[in-house]
Amino acid sequence: MIELDRSEAAKLARCFAPSSAAIIGASTDPMKFGGRALKFCLERGYRGRLYPVNARNDVVQGVTAFRTVGELPEAPDVAVIAVPAPQVRENLVAAGEKGAKVAIVYGAQFAEAGPDGAARQQELLDIARSFGMRMIGPNCMGVMSLASGFVASFSSAPEHHDGHGWPEIGTLSVASQSGAVGIQMFAQLRDRGLGIANWISTGNQADIDVADAVAYFAADDATKTIAVYMEDASRGLKLLQALELARSARKPVVILKVGTTPLGGAAAAGHTAAMYVEDRVVGDLLAQYGVLRAGSISELIDLAAACNAGVVPASNEVAAVSVSGGGAVMISDAAATGGLELPGYSPCELTELKEANSFVNDRNPIDISAPSMSNMAITGGHLKWGTERGHPTMLGYISHVPLVPRTRTGILPRLVELPSGNPGQLIAIAGNFHGDDRRELVRAGLAVFDDPTVATRSVAKLVRAGKAFAKAHGWPKAPAPTTDDVPAALADAGVAMVDNHPVSDEADALDALDEYSEIVLKLTAPGLRHRTELDGVRLRLGSKADVRRAFDDLSAKVAEHGARFPGLSIIAQAMVHGAEFLLGVRRDPHFGPLVLLGSGGTMCALFDDLGYLKSPISEGDAELMLGSVRMSMMLDGWRGAPALDRSALLDAVKGLASAAPGLPSLEINPLIVAQEGAFGVDLVIADETE
Repeated sequence: MIELDRSEAAKLARCFAPSSAAIIGASTDPMKFGGRALKFCLERGYRGRLYPVNARNDVVQGVTAFRTVGELPEAPDVAVIAVPAPQVRENLVAAGEKGAKVAIVYGAQFAEAGPDGAARQQELLDIARSFGMRMIGPNCMGVMSLASGFVASFSSAPEHHDGHGWPEIGTLSVASQSGAVGIQMFAQLRDRGLGIANWISTGNQADIDVADAVAYFAADDATKTIAVYMEDASRGLKLLQALELARSARKPVVILKVGTTPLGGAAAAGHTAAMYVEDRVVGDLLAQYGVLRAGSISELIDLAAACNAGVVPASNEVAAVSVSGGGAVMISDAAATGGLELPGYSPCELTELKEANSFVNDRNPIDISAPSMSNMAITGGHLKWGTERGHPTMLGYISHVPLVPRTRTGILPRLVELPSGNPGQLIAIAGNFHGDDRRELVRAGLAVFDDPTVATRSVAKLVRAGKAFAKAHGWPKAPAPTTDDVPAALADAGVAMVDNHPVSDEADALDALDEYSEIVLKLTAPGLRHRTELDGVRLRLGSKADVRRAFDDLSAKVAEHGARFPGLSIIAQAMVHGAEFLLGVRRDPHFGPLVLLGSGGTMCALFDDLGYLKSPISEGDAELMLGSVRMSMMLDGWRGAPALDRSALLDAVKGLASAAPGLPSLEINPLIVAQEGAFGVDLVIADETE
């Protein structure tokens, strides 16, 4: 299982601001595949030493060139290998022999092309490692740093807008497995006025992957927000470790994770050789580490816009102001579904608004109403009033007002001034804006959107990230050797199990009844997982007659099914009343030991109601996980039933999480939560050799 090497991730600084760079295959034509990196470095004012390598020319785009890598005057920090795939190997060897620290390999037709390509890719990785050289790619589009001016990419994005396609230098860094998707992100971020610090396309991720990039960006002073497109989560533990660095640095990470279905996973395998990983697990763990997960490129850009101000609120209280009743309704709906609260206002607070605008309503969201939309002093004043309510977020909807010439000049200065004096407040504005006006608002520190529903949903996801940021997770670790004594480990972790009493005859069953007053009789055998399918459970046995009848029934079952299940026998347990949960450990091949919680008993498969967490976990993690399980509604008393012991269940979850690194995969099903206590009834330990 691959873990993050933080010292190696720190070396990615060479990728974004190298002292020197060789461009192998540099072309005299700045628009060709091998010519663009040199063109862009010159265009962006890169101050490092550039070494074009061209077998036929002594000067390339005005820069002294070299016929071979071996002729370079020094070992370059970065070797950009911009040659066709058949020539990659020999040039990678040459770069390694020269002492290059990092190689960027554009060429395709490697692991994404099938077994033969995978073998060629492995050979590249072996070559790089033999020289102690890191590698980006193959099948990638390189890197770009807006701050240093180093652009080792063949993308044509800078040629957008008649050659003026560069975004502003900003605080958002991008890591994308797909070059084309990464460039669309580049373009949409630019067109939304969101500046970029760094950009990397990791391609097939033979070596450097998005987790390395996230870890580097987490420590990079120029980066405040991290945006990721990823197809492969198979290096799951490494990814979580990188996300923990970002969470600890309070840098929001927005991720568009695709390949969420087996069909999509197959497509990803043919694109970047990505491996399919169960998406339910991926989603739960990304949420645990505070990731804002996007479902599309557009949503990724919207979530990045929400992060623009550098404010990650942990409270779900929002003050909302709208120039339209329709906007107020949309904000209210999105807030309700996203878990945001819109607290009401006192009559005293509303007095000053009504003095300025008699049409204003008396609830949150504040509806400025149409008659005041022509008066920007009122509109701007109401928005400012929203920032003064003491809520961590103010959300405003101003429709088309910034596009009307007579109102644009009145509203824009007021919008720009909103963040003044509110450095810890998230201010989100939705409406229609000219491109230059949008960029000015973004520079002022506002989160700017086109749609009030999208704005509200984005704020809700940012708040959930803020709640995760407030938790002390700890460093996700690799699996430990599993213990041979699982029952003892569970007991040490505080997970209580109901005692099993072997029943060989009717007298044993009656002895159990004398001890507990109400018992359960059931079948047990190695390999028997679903005893109910054999009609092998008798519940709520409170009299001798009930016990005798149940024992006779189950004895007949033993005779009927004993050949199929060797060792089939009967056990007795104390009857426990309560809600049935499933609690377990999954030793996941990608993420390591995970804790799982869901609806238990026979309802587990019916509801398909499970959640996952990576140890270590916080109190808040356990509570959020429990809240996501439908059976949790039983804990507070369902339709007149008594309340059950929520604290005992949370203690069991936390206890199992603490022991999970050393436990095999197992399920406690059901774990019955009673009025007092939580008790495991059945324990199944997976055969790790299967």
